[in-house]
This record gives sequence, C-alpha cells and structure tokens, in this order.
Amino acid sequence: MQKIKLFLMMVALLMYSSVNAQTRIVSGTVTDDGKLPLPGVSVSVKGVKSGTQSGVDGKFSINAPANATLVFTYLGFKTKEVLIGNSTNVSVTLELSATELDQVVVVGYGTQKKRDVTGAVGSVSMKDIENVPVTRADQILQGRVSGVQVTQTNSEPGGNVSIRIRGTNSITSGNEPLFVIDGFPGAGDLNSINPNDIESIDVLKDASATAIYGSRGANGVVIITTKKGKAGQTAINFETYTGLQTVSKTYDMMNATEYANYLNDVVTLTNAETGSVRAPAYTAAQISALGEGTDWQDALLRTAPISNYQLSISGGNTDTQQSLSLNYTNQDGVVINSGFKRATLRYSLDKKISDRIKMGFNTQISRTDENRALVNTAGGSAGGVILDALRYNPAIPVTDPITGEYTFQNGPAPYADNNMGNPVAFAKKVNNKFANLRSLMNIFGEYEFMKGLKLRVNGGVDLNYNTRDYFLPTDLFLANGQGTATRTARNNYSWINENFLTYDKSFSKNHVLNLLAGLSVQQFDNTNFNATNTNFFTNILGSDNIGIGSNIQPLSSSRSRKSLASYFGRANYNFMEKYLFTFTMRADASSVFGANNKWGYFPSAAFAWRMIDENFIKDLTFLSDLKLRTSYGITGNQEIDPYSSLGRYSANGYTSGATRLIGIAPNNISNPDLSWESTASLDIGIDAGFLQNRITFTADYYQKKTSDLLLQVSIPRSTGYATTLINAGGVENKGVELGLSTVNFDGKNFQWSTNANISFNKNKVTDLNGEYQRFVGETSSSVFPGANPGSNVLRVGEPIGSFYGYTFLGIWQTPAEITASGITNVVRPGDPRYADTNGDKVINASDRTIIGQAQPDFIYGFTNNFSYKGFNLNVFLQGVEGVNVLNLNRYEIESGLLNTNKLQSVVNRWTGPGTSNTIPKANSTLRRSTGVSSDVVEDASFLRIKTVSLAYKIPVLKSMMKTVKSTSIYVTAQNLYTFTDYTGFDPEVNSFGASNLSLNTDYNAYPNVRTFIVGLKIGF
Repeated sequence: MQKIKLFLMMVALLMYSSVNAQTRIVSGTVTDDGKLPLPGVSVSVKGVKSGTQSGVDGKFSINAPANATLVFTYLGFKTKEVLIGNSTNVSVTLELSATELDQVVVVGYGTQKKRDVTGAVGSVSMKDIENVPVTRADQILQGRVSGVQVTQTNSEPGGNVSIRIRGTNSITSGNEPLFVIDGFPGAGDLNSINPNDIESIDVLKDASATAIYGSRGANGVVIITTKKGKAGQTAINFETYTGLQTVSKTYDMMNATEYANYLNDVVTLTNAETGSVRAPAYTAAQISALGEGTDWQDALLRTAPISNYQLSISGGNTDTQQSLSLNYTNQDGVVINSGFKRATLRYSLDKKISDRIKMGFNTQISRTDENRALVNTAGGSAGGVILDALRYNPAIPVTDPITGEYTFQNGPAPYADNNMGNPVAFAKKVNNKFANLRSLMNIFGEYEFMKGLKLRVNGGVDLNYNTRDYFLPTDLFLANGQGTATRTARNNYSWINENFLTYDKSFSKNHVLNLLAGLSVQQFDNTNFNATNTNFFTNILGSDNIGIGSNIQPLSSSRSRKSLASYFGRANYNFMEKYLFTFTMRADASSVFGANNKWGYFPSAAFAWRMIDENFIKDLTFLSDLKLRTSYGITGNQEIDPYSSLGRYSANGYTSGATRLIGIAPNNISNPDLSWESTASLDIGIDAGFLQNRITFTADYYQKKTSDLLLQVSIPRSTGYATTLINAGGVENKGVELGLSTVNFDGKNFQWSTNANISFNKNKVTDLNGEYQRFVGETSSSVFPGANPGSNVLRVGEPIGSFYGYTFLGIWQTPAEITASGITNVVRPGDPRYADTNGDKVINASDRTIIGQAQPDFIYGFTNNFSYKGFNLNVFLQGVEGVNVLNLNRYEIESGLLNTNKLQSVVNRWTGPGTSNTIPKANSTLRRSTGVSSDVVEDASFLRIKTVSLAYKIPVLKSMMKTVKSTSIYVTAQNLYTFTDYTGFDPEVNSFGASNLSLNTDYNAYPNVRTFIVGLKIGF
C-alpha cells in the first residue's frame, strides 16, 4: 500500500512539474519609442486566440509555455513577435507603424495610406473633439477641414446644419454633400447618429476622390466610419458629461417707460405731420408708474441643462471582433419647453470564418424626440416666440397679477400691435413634437479567391419613421378660440446592394496595382400623411384624438420612389513608389431624370509625384515629405424631386353647396431630356513635411465649373404654364486651401501642437440661360406686405447670395437738404436717405444695387493642443471673414413698423437736425415701404472661441489596475466668446435653412448658446 501511495505521489509530482514546464506566468512592460508605457496593448500567445492587455502602466502578465512566442498588437504601432525562451520577464518596445505615420484615410470603397492618395482628402482627428459636447456628427467638421464651410443654420437643439464643400455649385438643386455611413451612401439624417460612436470622418473634395460616387459626388462626400471591436481583452468604457447652456447674446430692448414714451412720440409726430388729433398712448401718470416692466427675453429664455451618457463594450480575438454601445443624450433648449432627446443602440461584428471568408455587420437603432419652438416663421399673425418676445410691449406682465393667468394679448390698441399673443404662454402651452425612430443596418461578406483578389458584397437598409404632433390650445390668442391639431406621419425607407471586386498585386518592387470594379443598386421609398382639425371643445387630449375637432381640414397623403443603378471602377497604379496614377469611372442611371437621359458617365484621372523619393530631393535634409498632386474629373448632382421629368397632375378642390368637389389638372410640362448637373473639377495640390514631419503643410488650388444646371426657366404663357425645368446655366467656384500642422514642443512631460487651416473661395454665376439677372430671395410678408420685393439677385458674373437693395446714406436732416437734392419722392426730415444710383431724382427699384454678399471671402480654424503630464488643454478657434447677413428683425425692432417694441438704441433716434444720422425718427415707415437696404445688411464676420477643454488623466491605484484601466475628468466651454460687429443674436444664422437663394437671412431665429460641461471617463 505504501508503495502504491509513493508511486501516486511521484506521478502527481511529475504531472505538476510537467504542467509548470508547459505554462507559467510571464510578465513585463510595453513601452513606445520614447519609453512611455503603452496601455491597452493586446498580448497573446501565438496560435492561441485568448490573451490579455497591458495596464495603464504598460505592464502585463500572461500564462505561456516555455519557448512560446508572444504577439504584441496595438493600433497605430507595428505588430511585434517575441520568442520568450525560458524567460519569465519581458520588456518590449513597439514602433509606430507606417500606416500611422502615413495616416490611413477612408476613400470610396476602400482605404489608402495618405502617402499614396492622389486626390484632395481631408480628415478630422476625433481626439480633437473627444471632450466637446456635439450632438450632431456634422458639427465635428466645423473649422477643422479646409474647404469645408459648416453653418449652424438653426441653433435649436437638434437644429439643422448646412455644409458647403468648396463653394455652392447649384442654384435650385441640392448643395449638401453625400454622406456615407459605414459604406451606406445617402444616409444623410445625422440627428440620429451618436457622435460618440464615430471612429473617423474623411472628406472627399476633388473629382479624383468623389467621382467614384458619380452623380452624387459634385458637392463632395463625407465618409463616416463608426467604431468597431479590436482583438484583445474586452474593453468596457463609460463616459458621462453634464452641463449648462446659456444664451450667448440677447438684444438690448426698450423697457416699459422708454417704449411708452416712444409710442407717444409716434403719436405726436404723426399728429403734427397729418393734422390729425389723436390722444397719446399713455398719460404722464401712467408712464411714471411703469418702471422697467417685463423683460420678455428673460421670461422666454432660460439656463438649460444638457447631459450625455455613453457605455461601450468591445473586444474579440484574431477571428472575431465585436462592439456594443448605448447612448442617451438629453439637451433642453434655452427657449422654454424646447429640447432634444436621443437614445441609440449600436452593435457591430466582424468575423473571420476561414482564411478566405470574412463577414460582418453594423446595426443601429435610434430614437429622437424634439419639442421645437416656433421660430423661423413668417412672423406677424403666424407667430414666432423669439420675434414676439422682442416685439411685445414690456409694460404688459407675463401673468395677470390678480388671476395669475397668462396675459392674453398685446396692447394698448391701436398704438401697439394687438395682432399677437403672449409669447411665454405660446411657448409653454403649444406642443410641437417631432419623433424619429430609425434603424440603419449594413451587412457584408468577403471572399478571397486567391491572394489579392477579393469579392465583397454589401447590403443595407435604412428605415425612418417620423411623426409630428402639433397642438395649439383654444385659450391662446392665435387660436381664435378654436384650437388646432395636426398629426403628420412620414416613412422613409431605402435599401442598397453593392458588389465589387478588388485586386491588389505587386509585380515587383517598382509596380503596384490596385483595381476595383463593381455594381450597385439603391432604392428610396417615401410616404407621407397629414391630418389637421380645428374647433376643439377641450384641450385635454391635445392631438391624441384629432377627431374631436369639428372643422376637419382637407387630408393629404403622398408616395414617391426613386432608384439608382450604377457601375463603377477604379485603378491605382504605383510606379517605383514615386509616381502614382488613379483612374476612376462611374456610370449612373437615375429614375428621376428623363427617358432620353437616364444614364450619366463620370470619369476622373489623377497623378501624384512623390518628389521626396527623388535623389535630388533626398539631400535636402530639412524636407521629410514632398508630394505634388493634380486631378481632373467630372461629377454630377441629381438632387431633385422624383418624377420631375414627367408631366404630373395636381388635385384641386372647391365646395359647391354642401358638397366638396375634387378634380385634377396638369401641373407641369414633361421634359424627357432632363439630365444631371455636371461639375468639371481641376485640382492642383502639394503636401510637404519638414523636420521629420514636425511641420506638415498642404495647399490646394481648385477650379470647379458646373454646367447644365437644373433650372426653372420662363416659357410663353400660351403653353398654360409660367416656367419649366430644364438643363441650363452655369456656376463657377475656384479657390485656395491651406493647411498647417506643427509639433511646437515635444518633451517628456510637456507637448504642444498646432493645427490651422484657411480657405478662400470665389463663386460666380456664369450663365442663366441667356438671362442677365433674376431677382430672388425670400423675405417676410410681415415685414414687406404684399408682393415679395426679393432680397437677392442672381446675376451673371456675380456670386450666388448677392444681397440686392438700396444704398443707405443716412437720415434726411432738414427740408433744405431735401430740396437741394432734387429728389421727387415724398420724404420728410427724419426719414432714411437712399442713393439715387441712376441719377433720375426718383428713388425706385431702378436704384437697387448689390449691397452685400452671403458667401465669405475666407473661412479658417485654429487649434492648439497642450499636454503636461496628465493634463491636456485644447483650444479651438473658428472664424469667417468677409460675409454679410440680412437682419430682417431690425425692420420690426428698430425702424419700419411703428407698433412694436424697439431696440434700446432707438432711444437715441433722430429728433431734430444733427441728433442722429443712423436711426430714423419714431414715426418713419420709409425703410419698410422701400425694401431691403444696406443698413440692415450687416457685416457678419466673426472669430469665435469655439472650444476650450481641459482634461486630466487620473492615475489609477495599483490595487485597482486589474479592473480599472483609465480614468479622466474634463471641463469644457463651447462658444465661449464671439468677436463680431453683428448686432443680432449670432452671425452664424439662416432662417431659411439650406436655401440656395435666401442665404444668411436672420428673422425670428433661435439664439445661439454658450455651453459649460464637466465630464468623466472610465475604462475597464
């Protein structure tokens, strides 16, 4: 028995020794070239799928057998394999990979090293915005990529952003770029995309880069790539921030006493000029009792909270990587009862099924909810809470001091405009809710036939369900005692299938070829339904039971579909790693165009010369990179409504007795020859690096000529129509883009880097189908009753967005001055004075001229990044120079209308000769009756301290290193201060959204906000 026990003990000892000989703990440290620890490095035993990661101090430990090979992988660094032999302690230094040094960028249907790119491509470093509270992905681009102008046209939470890449190409068609999200082109609704999920944003600007997208590439392409899982230990990251938003700037308005005196002044002057006898609006006793009164802006606006929560889990092994993220954003608006909420769930999977087969998919489900303030409306009886807060009588309280109920109507009539109600009551009681449920899904499969030859099949769907619920209660002034409810439902559905082959082959060291060939089919379906009812007997149900109103309005619904079929190809040839050639072709067939022009063809060619690799350049030791690029190609624009080439019918109805009769009638003339807008683009660029790329510089000159514009032209009335849509006209953009990046100081504890860009663009109309000019531009019927005088002119040789009107010369001071001028118009001292440009002594429409430009002379951005030990400070400045904004608000709150509250500066209005040469007398309405004039077309150039962010990486305690990988806190201020001469809320505005013909118009717009946040990030 003892022998048996002894034998078993010896066997166990041998087994224990064998196991320990097979595996034991190997530990060590991973550092970079500067001997700084690298956290999160994936460490695995070669041939084994599982592994570990280095901690925040770069240290790791792993079970490994003797003589094993450890594999160290880290994004941006070269993978390193180390044979450990019998050692149990290993120190490893990783080198930066060539792909990181060359900055891999995403291009259409693939990626390229920046050193090999022949086109003009801009990229945004997500590190620059990681501590910035952006709610829309397109806000990330603002001021950070040369040639890209991003305008926040509506500052409301969830508000729209307009993007122009290298200028405005089209007059009546779309000018927004094509958005490609994880390979899905046309996924343009960025409100539902969580910016925290974005890995990179690349902007394709010239024809060499955009021609692969053919008929949708003329306005540029923005490629958004979301985060994916990486091989290694599972990483869990949590981030949250919370903060407050305040209005950046408000108007300085008259108080109650000043406004009462103003109304009395209007009465006194009018009585004197007309001989009428009208009592003053307020008695002296009433005025003395008014005091400051109500600050309606202060009552309507608030300090609003903002918060964001993000949880992500990612990881995998060499065969499978996956990522899951959840996000919730809640942004209240600074206008009471406005706000934006978004919840997103995103999951991605990449799977290597075998050595030849890969597959993967990305899916996102999001829900957004907005309660939008009524802004950017036509004003007047249509309301608009911002405009009404400026116009409302400050002598009226928000609520009745006796009943506590909201005051109902402006007054006193007829002195003050009584055609508007309490803006605070309107903002709080009106529901204007928008909801969006979206699912965006992509899936791909890839098969490698042989080394270098791969087939990839992509499929995707984008489902959008949008609703609007609007309810105007019966107890508000604008409801007229009836109330209004509207419910709208809109479904947008699109799907895509793309199939393409890629072939990569190196024939020798001197010949590298990359080929791409594919086909694509995409379809868009849209349905709309709208129902409105009025005359409700109760407000309790709002729009939840629209049927209880007794005055239902005509219902409306619609359905549309458009399709796109395409073939595309690209060839990249690299000769001696110095001479780079790119040839691209895409053929598109679109259902929106005429039967005779369904197909369009969009070729491009590019060449780049890596001069740095020439022997005669290598000797210049201060140069570390030098590349010359040039490209030429043709791209298209197909952004028009479906069925535009067809003869369509519209429904018309009328009531006969108690019966409503409906009929249809032709709506337009068909055009079977309708085709694309075509943009021919030339680009010449240079990329240079100095002092081991501590200084890098990029410069581009471009010229874009757009022809065959989709233009409405006049036709003889005898046809039964006034206009028809044809291909005619042209626009040109040309400009220069400059980008500079510097590493100013790179020490062990302190680093300082700078990124700057500036872009100049000149835009002009080159052809209007033989016309010299057209008067365009929206204004407001509240400002200009009757016919719209237009705010802009389209003129051959001038840019789109040319403000057109009268030149303001000052104020008429005396009757003698008026007589001496010879002007025959009826004007009086105290009225505004306008230039008689044609010298006929009559001020009329013939005296109008170009008085400003909505397109800037140049745009720029400037970022400084400072790091000291665990601290990081990022300062970002953004600016626009040489641009104008039409401030229509001033017609109502300065001079033009007599019955609304006025700016405080109007206290210093003209009251007699020499008193003012800028602000007319109290009862002058000449500015309004004349039209758009240069005194309200303001210089809107600005320099904005866009972002200041300070972050600190908190050292992780040794006792927590096994679970907590990183911790950081940060504080950020956004829109901290704006240097500008513009008198409105903010110079970055357009009340007419992305309209090409009404650029930079400010009327009843939502004010911009200043944001302060504090955030926390934890990595596990």
